Amino acid sequence: MSAAAVILALVAAAPATGNEIPYFARKWDVSCSYCHVAPPKLNAAGEAFVARGYDLPERSARGTWPFAVWVSGRSEALPDVASVRNYVNRIEVISGGRVVAPRLAYFLEWRSLSLETRGDGSLRDRSGRFEDLFVIAMAGRADATLGQFRLIGQVDVSRRIGVGEPLLLSSSLAGTPAASPRQTALRAFSPAGRSPAARLGYHVPLRDGWRWTTSAAIPLPGELSLPLTDDARVEASNEVEWDPKGVVVESFARRGLHSVGAHLFYDRSDRYLAHALGTGSVGPLYWTAIAGVARSGASPAHGRWSLEAEYLPRGPAGGGVRVEDLATDGRDPAVLVYFNAHAPGTRYTVRLTVEQRIQRGRGATFFEVGTVF
Repeated sequence: MSAAAVILALVAAAPATGNEIPYFARKWDVSCSYCHVAPPKLNAAGEAFVARGYDLPERSARGTWPFAVWVSGRSEALPDVASVRNYVNRIEVISGGRVVAPRLAYFLEWRSLSLETRGDGSLRDRSGRFEDLFVIAMAGRADATLGQFRLIGQVDVSRRIGVGEPLLLSSSLAGTPAASPRQTALRAFSPAGRSPAARLGYHVPLRDGWRWTTSAAIPLPGELSLPLTDDARVEASNEVEWDPKGVVVESFARRGLHSVGAHLFYDRSDRYLAHALGTGSVGPLYWTAIAGVARSGASPAHGRWSLEAEYLPRGPAGGGVRVEDLATDGRDPAVLVYFNAHAPGTRYTVRLTVEQRIQRGRGATFFEVGTVF
């Protein structure tokens, strides 16, 4: 099947009526644009919605099916793969919101189908894994999160409009060798990676609409999963080790889409990572800057940096460019250019993303199309 055929098939499968809409939009009777600049990237109202535990106190909730479904397909032209590869890479169930107790919220993303490309170009089947599965208990200025989630709160890379995650946040510090490659991989740490964890957070309102957040989290090696295939039972086995990876401390101030802060992961003197991070926007221009240092093993600490700019005017299309460099990988900096289009952007959306990675020996082209309903 050609890339065009994959795209057309998924677009044809998108919902055709306004009655089939994502869960949050159905529940609160709003459109996608209420919370999103370009799905899934959040605007200021969307950031506030998440911070309140998925609540809109100014609107009345409506009864509806308590979940949404995200389906996407991908086309890839990779340097080490002879032909263009096309496949459905995701079927994901998403749910979240307040539960019976008014100060308790939950969030769930479960991928019944999950295929992804390894570094060597082969496909990895992790069907049945949880992207997120956690509860948050809120009490005044404090909150506690328990479950499986991304360790960094200032930026959530799952809400990106490009195909690939920022390398500084997704690349891992190697784990302590274990009895199996799977266990070794689960002991690795990346800021954007998901781990079973417990986190305590504290929030303080500042002047002029700013809000300061600080948190400390203890991530555990492991993964919460319901593997659905033989390959997934190896690649996404459900298991947890009780010896923590280390500690993650984060502190940042935010007002709307502007934020400045830092995070630190520390395990021991030869395994740590620290980043300073800032985000901002001016009209339709959005930017993210990250710089830091990391060390893993006997090698000395190495610097790393990433700069990203996006242009997202009101309307169905936008794009961005990201330049990033990890000194430890021995490669030239990578440049990623991407285009994103979505429609209708009312109470459901169909999304197309095209991304080109420009890097010596690792150039690649990605197309992804999906619908959330």
